[in-house]
Amino acid sequence: MNGAAASIPPWSPRRWVAVVLAVFALHLALLWLGSTRTAPPPPAAAATLAVRWLTDPVLARQALDARLLNDPTLFAMASRRGFSGAWLLPQSPGFQFSEWSTPERPLGQPTQSLGSVFAMVASAGARPVFDPARKPPATAPGVAAFQPALRAASRLVIEGPVRARPLMTPPALPSRSHSDVLADSRVQVLVNHEGLVFTPRLAGGGTRNPAQHAADQFAVELARVLRFAPVPKAGGNGALMEGTLVFQWHTVPLPAGGKE
Repeated sequence: MNGAAASIPPWSPRRWVAVVLAVFALHLALLWLGSTRTAPPPPAAAATLAVRWLTDPVLARQALDARLLNDPTLFAMASRRGFSGAWLLPQSPGFQFSEWSTPERPLGQPTQSLGSVFAMVASAGARPVFDPARKPPATAPGVAAFQPALRAASRLVIEGPVRARPLMTPPALPSRSHSDVLADSRVQVLVNHEGLVFTPRLAGGGTRNPAQHAADQFAVELARVLRFAPVPKAGGNGALMEGTLVFQWHTVPLPAGGKE
């Protein structure tokens, strides 16, 4: 046994190098085979439906902003970011107009008629003459002056609801002596169902003109004694009717040396 082992010759250095290289190549082949194998795919998760109610307005706003759902009419109305975005942005087809023009066709001008009008005017030899007599005379514009009719006598005008009730005895108003026109005296009155006048008072403010003040006081005193036509009693003391008595005064010149 020992003799057979002693008869095996030792390996040469070249043989040892070949064995080491072969083992190294075997290791590289094993590493390459192991790296090319793909990992098995993970098991597919089962699809489940999850519904979450967002009661917090801040979290709801953040969730909508994260999914670009900040427009409540995104799917209900036409929008470029919704289902109608394809036809809202159509691609315009390229089209080019063909450029063309008709040939020029100048209009014909008869040469024999050129200057005929000038020759006709020059042959007449008549010069225009300006005749001022043919111009119509200027007329002065008419001015319509409105002159109100002067009062011939003093009169009484009744206004308001009491106008429907006539006076039992219309007063005869005298003319007032004054060097100027007097303003109307307006007296407000209340009339009961019997036709009696209550609380006559002068409408408007007072005046500093003595003649006007005397006319106003005379109108108030005269209105106090007037009596209108009676009406049936409606109930109770009867309703009072309002009205305004307008005394329109006629003035006459003052007598010589007289005072107002």
